[in-house]
Amino acid sequence: MAAIVLSRKRTSEGLFPAVDPLQSNSSRATRGIVGERHYRLAQDIRRTLAQYADLRDIIAMLGLEQLSPEDRSVVGRARRLERFLTQPFFATESFTALPGKLVPLEDALVGCERILHDEFKNYPESALYMIGAIDEVKRRPKTGTEQVVKSHAS
Repeated sequence: MAAIVLSRKRTSEGLFPAVDPLQSNSSRATRGIVGERHYRLAQDIRRTLAQYADLRDIIAMLGLEQLSPEDRSVVGRARRLERFLTQPFFATESFTALPGKLVPLEDALVGCERILHDEFKNYPESALYMIGAIDEVKRRPKTGTEQVVKSHAS
């Protein structure tokens, strides 16, 4: 059994596909079916995104500056993962006006591993938005400006 939960909040943030990774799940996503590496990565991603979700209220009330350096690292890592998981799928072309790309599973796994290991902590979040393979990040300019494409659908 699988449950894919769509999120209006993610849609309003321009994050496509608008699947909520914390509420979505599959009984088939086990070590025996997806393999140890994929399973471990999925758990690490969910844990990182859950920590970020827990910190959002603190950030909203006190600001990011009030978090410990470790918590700020979690926030940055989670936001980069969120952006990377917006890979430009063919199914989202009508929402993003960006051409879809095929991203092999191995490339997606490698990208997530590298983000979780903070390899891209010196890159702006926007550099990971709507890319295919993670190496596309290095072909984008390193700016501090966050540019997120908003939905064209009303």
